[in-house]
Amino acid sequence: MYITHIRPIIAPAAFAYYKVLRYLCSMNHKPYLHRLILPAILLCVAAPEATAQSQGEWASRAYAYMEQDSLAQAEECFRHAVEAAPASKQNVMLLTNLGTVQRRRGKVHEAIDSYTKALGYSPLDVSALMNRALAYMTLGNDDKAYTDLCNALDKQADHAEALYYRAFIYTGRREYAAARADYKRLLTLQPNHENGLLGLALLDQREGRLQAAELQLTALVERHPDNATYLQARANVLIERHLYDLALLDLEGAIALQPADAELYVARAELYLKMKRRTAAKADLDRAVALGLPRLSLNELYKQCE
Repeated sequence: MYITHIRPIIAPAAFAYYKVLRYLCSMNHKPYLHRLILPAILLCVAAPEATAQSQGEWASRAYAYMEQDSLAQAEECFRHAVEAAPASKQNVMLLTNLGTVQRRRGKVHEAIDSYTKALGYSPLDVSALMNRALAYMTLGNDDKAYTDLCNALDKQADHAEALYYRAFIYTGRREYAAARADYKRLLTLQPNHENGLLGLALLDQREGRLQAAELQLTALVERHPDNATYLQARANVLIERHLYDLALLDLEGAIALQPADAELYVARAELYLKMKRRTAAKADLDRAVALGLPRLSLNELYKQCE
């Protein structure tokens, strides 16, 4: 039995002993008193010790369950850890971890509630702010995520991930100058931050700086030739530059790396249509359907293959 299970039992038991002692005293049953006094004292003393140890024990069990990827049990243990000592400063960390477990389980709204409770203890805790921002982004609530990211950067101006995600939000808002400033700041801090490099390349593409985007993506492809995402991103830039043959090579390379990715076949089918290769385009669409994409969603492309 966990030690935290003892407390709800101890206090009523001690009180019951107290009532028995009073009764025996009133009835003058002195021969029985020495058998009951020591247990009563031990019960009363044990209660505060159980409480003091309970949060640490629950937290230890929670982290052990996390390592085992037993997320449901970890969530329950984190809840008990917080409940065991509601005023503890450790609750910022415990609630943040609880939220992360909930987010991993797909319980995003509950995760946001846990992060918010953590911030109730420490309003500018960067970890809680970052995690809540990511949860908001999962729900598509970029405005609230933006506020959390700004608060995190107010507390820690060189936080790389906060810069990256804020730049991502700026890009979605078409606030390209602000996005570029964050990407530049990020890459000054971490020149090899791959998501930052990719984000800046995609920003260049959005702003029509296609040659700059291609150069940056080429550097990423050369560094990671087995990364299908970089190959597809460069293919998209090459298509905009009307360099279809080079784009086709990149898409073929991406498909070789991820042959079960239906979206890659759709991308290549769209390129084939630009190249007037309808038969090849239809074959790729059929492959995408075989991999699970609904044919109805591809009807317009199928019509172009006729």
